[in-house]
Amino acid sequence: MIAALAVLAVQAAAPSSADAPRFRGEGQMKIFDMICGRVFPDEARIDSTMAKLPGARALTSTEVKDYLRDDPGHGWVIQASTSNIVITLEAPPVHACAVRMTNTDGVIDEAVWQQLIAAAQARAGGGFTIVPPRTIELGAIESRVSGVQKQNADGAAEAIYLIRTAPRAARPPAQGGIEIRMVRQLVPARR
Repeated sequence: MIAALAVLAVQAAAPSSADAPRFRGEGQMKIFDMICGRVFPDEARIDSTMAKLPGARALTSTEVKDYLRDDPGHGWVIQASTSNIVITLEAPPVHACAVRMTNTDGVIDEAVWQQLIAAAQARAGGGFTIVPPRTIELGAIESRVSGVQKQNADGAAEAIYLIRTAPRAARPPAQGGIEIRMVRQLVPARR
């Protein structure tokens, strides 16, 4: 069932001119909601789904390092029109699921994104607070981060982030070059 839904999400991410998405970022948001919002942290189920997904290719160890740096994990890439959708799973202790769309103009339907994270917060039992938006600059790269997070009394935490990363310039590229990353992150309780 989840593999069939993933196929539909991938199709929405790579529309033909006759089958345009209903809103900006539809395919990426559907994949994020399904994989990171509903199945994660069940990595065995995600691995099984991705193995059956037509057009999904496992990332090489070099590609995983490009995305996760020195953090352990694995992932997949799916060609979607002129962009790629990259799904990564970062292994604990900080357990994270991310869906990236590369080579975008940086625009998504913000209202739909807010509905998606509101539903995710409800599934997680509520208690989230808004993370003040911030900009992080690393060399020639700039990332704009927004999201929600909650921390339980035992120290366990959960966060959902939207990150737009682009080359720092006088103004962002008019067409492409911006990565949109949607992340769900779980931090275990203190011991």
